[in-house]
Amino acid sequence: MKPDNAIEVRKLTGAIGAEISGIDLSTDFSDEAVTTVMDALHDNYVVFFRNQKPLSEEEHIRAGRRFGVLDKSEVQPKPTANPEILILDQMTGKGQGAELFHRDRTFLETPPLGSILQCMKKPDIGGDTCWASSVAAYEALSEPMRGFIDGLYATHSIQRLASRSQVVRDTLGDKIHSWPSAVHPLVEVHPVTGRKALNVNANWTTSIEGVSADESEMLLNFLFEHSKRPEFQVRFQWNLNDVAFWDNRTALHCAIADYDTRRIMKRVALSGHKPKGPRDIN
Repeated sequence: MKPDNAIEVRKLTGAIGAEISGIDLSTDFSDEAVTTVMDALHDNYVVFFRNQKPLSEEEHIRAGRRFGVLDKSEVQPKPTANPEILILDQMTGKGQGAELFHRDRTFLETPPLGSILQCMKKPDIGGDTCWASSVAAYEALSEPMRGFIDGLYATHSIQRLASRSQVVRDTLGDKIHSWPSAVHPLVEVHPVTGRKALNVNANWTTSIEGVSADESEMLLNFLFEHSKRPEFQVRFQWNLNDVAFWDNRTALHCAIADYDTRRIMKRVALSGHKPKGPRDIN
């Protein structure tokens, strides 16, 4: 293992986000560096690495595997030689599905644990990404509301995003109609920290179980809006080769669709687990 320089973690907001310096992700960094990064991730939900080298696909995969087992994306708009790599190559962010605050792939029984994303090409203007703390969103709710939603479960379906994303429809084709939905707790308990986080998002969450359709729509719309309050957010302005690493269990994210020149991002995702709610643990 390569010895690391002094690694520093600098918080960016009161709710979410930190910058980590003193680590080169293209190298075979130490176990101590892995621990420092994961501790910072659990505390801040998304961490950023500035001034990185451009990672080859192999280096990106190697770095990702230092933090866990890598996942393979079901939606590959631009297939690569390495199925662990997802390339997001866009001329506009509008209508792609990433412009709404969301967790990645919660339509799966086991959504990704997190993702590591590098900027390969930035647009001339715009193209920032925002993250929002689902922990802060949960904790800001009143005690009666928290008690109510702690016991609820919701359905997540790929068809919600497919209805408005041509990329998803083109990539999956007829498989969209047979893709099974997943049911997850409305509140997820983090397996490492024990913190509770809202587990709803506008891309995949379609309905809440055990309540009427009107009640489900009303509550989901409230939670979608509540989850993206400014005080829960951090906004990251990309430079070339910057890297973001976020915990998909505690952070929503969205790409700001304000650009009309090419934006290319490269990502690996870490394999996750079946989300557990308060009732699943108690």
